Amino acid sequence: MYSYLARHWNPFWFTRLDARPLALFRIATGLLMLAMLLSLYPNWSRFYAADGMISLNSTGLVNPRVNSWLGLFYWTEGILPIEAFWPVSIALATLFLVGLKTRWATLGLLVLIDSQVHRNPYIVNGEELVWRMVLLYSLLIDLGATWSMDAWLRTRKGQPARTTVFAWPVRMMQINIALIYAISLPYKFAQDPGWVTGDAFHWTVASDMWGPSGLPWITLAFGGLFRKLITFGTVVVEAAFPALVWFEKFRRWVLLPIACLHVGIALMIPNVTFFTLSMVGVFPCFLTGRDFEDLARLGAWLKKRREKPDTAPASGLGQQVAQSHPAT
Repeated sequence: MYSYLARHWNPFWFTRLDARPLALFRIATGLLMLAMLLSLYPNWSRFYAADGMISLNSTGLVNPRVNSWLGLFYWTEGILPIEAFWPVSIALATLFLVGLKTRWATLGLLVLIDSQVHRNPYIVNGEELVWRMVLLYSLLIDLGATWSMDAWLRTRKGQPARTTVFAWPVRMMQINIALIYAISLPYKFAQDPGWVTGDAFHWTVASDMWGPSGLPWITLAFGGLFRKLITFGTVVVEAAFPALVWFEKFRRWVLLPIACLHVGIALMIPNVTFFTLSMVGVFPCFLTGRDFEDLARLGAWLKKRREKPDTAPASGLGQQVAQSHPAT
């Protein structure tokens, strides 16, 4: 065991990784953050203003959970209107998405999302915590190395292309993501007996708060077998991911199911859509350059199959016509 760790320690932490998976992570996460921030526009003031749902100006009302001094909104209260931060957040998310001034955009988004969490923790739905975590690590990663406006501008200036990034901050982010599942799964068994009996999927879908309207019947299908398959299948997928994603021969086999699981949750439980999709957005950081090369080969093979001419020999009447009218 010691020799195995010694042999793989440096290649794991202190090598360089293909920059394309991190660019895909940036694009996916940027799209989701932009969509979330756009959806907040109608309620931005209600959620974060001093006279909104948290009522900072109410006399005699002291709530230590809101408006923490750790957030930017605390220090700008009375100086800048809270409404001024929404267009700034949209601009930063757009810069992050297209990869322009990527590191500065990453820092700005981290500060703003952290400010939202500390201003009003009552509306935190999970995606803010995921993004705050990955943005912190992203400050140490060259997310604009490729597939970005930063890369295009470097090319215009005649600077060499950047195709790799340092591994160690990516590994730190990967470990943190894996720990989310490794830690949360035991809590599911400890806090909800439905995960033990196989009925957790039923109680989630049938809930008036979490589940989709009109679909509780699906959990009763096949005498309840369907809900047990979904519940125990979720347990297997979430247990396998943090254990097997580190091994080349298992990585794709655990990434695809857990991504499909989160997409399914987004479709079935609309109240956690951004949170569950935020996890899908960070999964590309586990991909490697080989995954992109295999995907490119698959695309080339499919294209070749579509463009392949029909070389089957003529038969019957068509063959007789071909023989009676030879090419000249």
